[in-house]
Amino acid sequence: MEERNVLSVKDISKEFGSNKVLDGVSFQVKTGEIHALMGENGAGKSTILNIMSGSLKMTSGELFMYDKAVNFATPLAARKAGIVKVHQELQVIPELTVAENIFIGNEIKHNGSKFLWYSRMRQEADKILARLDADFDSTRIVKTLSAAQKQLVEISKAMLYDFSVMILDEPTSSLTNREIKKLFSIIKKLKEEGRSFIFVSHRMPKIFALADRITVLKDGKCMGTYDIEEVDNKRLVQLMTGRELGNQVKNVRTTCTEEVVLRVEKLCGKKNKFSDISFELHRGEIVGLAGLVGSGRTEIMRTIFGADPKESGEIYVKGKRAEHLTTSGSVKRKIALVPEERKTQGIVGILPNYENICLSSMRKVGRGGPLASKKLMATGGKYMKMLNVQPYMPDLPTGRLSGGNQQKIVIGKWLCTEADIIIMDEPTRGIDVGAKHEIYKLMLRLVQEGRSIIMISSELPEIINLSDRIIVMHEGKMQKVLDAEGVTEEAILHYAMGGE
Repeated sequence: MEERNVLSVKDISKEFGSNKVLDGVSFQVKTGEIHALMGENGAGKSTILNIMSGSLKMTSGELFMYDKAVNFATPLAARKAGIVKVHQELQVIPELTVAENIFIGNEIKHNGSKFLWYSRMRQEADKILARLDADFDSTRIVKTLSAAQKQLVEISKAMLYDFSVMILDEPTSSLTNREIKKLFSIIKKLKEEGRSFIFVSHRMPKIFALADRITVLKDGKCMGTYDIEEVDNKRLVQLMTGRELGNQVKNVRTTCTEEVVLRVEKLCGKKNKFSDISFELHRGEIVGLAGLVGSGRTEIMRTIFGADPKESGEIYVKGKRAEHLTTSGSVKRKIALVPEERKTQGIVGILPNYENICLSSMRKVGRGGPLASKKLMATGGKYMKMLNVQPYMPDLPTGRLSGGNQQKIVIGKWLCTEADIIIMDEPTRGIDVGAKHEIYKLMLRLVQEGRSIIMISSELPEIINLSDRIIVMHEGKMQKVLDAEGVTEEAILHYAMGGE
């Protein structure tokens, strides 16, 4: 197979008003290559991907496909040219079948009629699914699929366009290790056919397991393109952040007190999603919640917060029984929930940053008649500075921020309520190594101030380094409670898989 540059980015810049988010970025993607794009949140990755895929126009610069200049006005134009993007938030319609999702916008019709040819679409969809070794067929309703299976539906859509370059934005963020392994085998199989991939991930081991070359962005500038053998974790962190992050952030486990701020007794969820959950949370403590996907971790925390109804059991907050669990009641009790799905459950993307930060505190902060907006802006700005949100633009719509900065806005929203029991569901999913360290340090500072945290995480080093105690879940039940001091990843996985 002849090695050529299938896609070339040359001196591309992008400005939003006075804010320059890309500054002369250049790199090339070769045929049959898996090309990783790395950088901190806010480095410009999403912007350059949106320009390549036709969602955004560049301010200056050039884009080439096989040495021919292109400038896509729409995502459809990019797809027809052979560039397809699989978004981190999957673009599927849950109520439709797999075949209907794959052919949406490209429906096959009976010859000479306006009627859709469903049987033909199912046949063609099944051929594509067979090529991808899918374990489901085209008649399945998409909402019944797992996250990994939905991702295969998105990749199947791309196969319709006979793509040259596929952009994968954080494809592993919600997958198990087994699902990631299968996805990687599919990518490698398509690579052998001469297809190219641009792969974005903040999980460094996955980058080193898959990529051929890496391009690093920092503050909108290209720091260089490197063969995978040329760099290691330490070098990548230096390129991405301009500094060494030093040792891992660890909980010294000295802030936990005897005072119980939350007690859960024999809590059971609806439809047997979890049962007989009992534990205590102390002031100044971080309790980690570990377990495989589907073990009931998120459902338990949503029930404690009042977002989902309970079947039975009791919850006590600072010694008082919490009756009629509701989200508004939890806010009054100073309980917060930083959700796993920040874009759909944590923020309102079209609202400005300062309003998102003040959303759960409107009764307190939003009073004051004509002066209310100034007060909201000042309050939002205060928490943006505290959390180092970049760019510092309180009136910028939050949906325009990078993932890590959006997560800081969600955390700021709950700090604004002065919550002292904070539930964090996958707090660092899909964010870069620098932002992770900032959030880790913030968590430790919060417990030093006397607040308490429950953290759900699928990253075992994160659970071990930050927790005082670890609750391991298996199929909706508490399998084991471990002291985090000296615990190993192997021990957590043993109990997460049902070991005694």
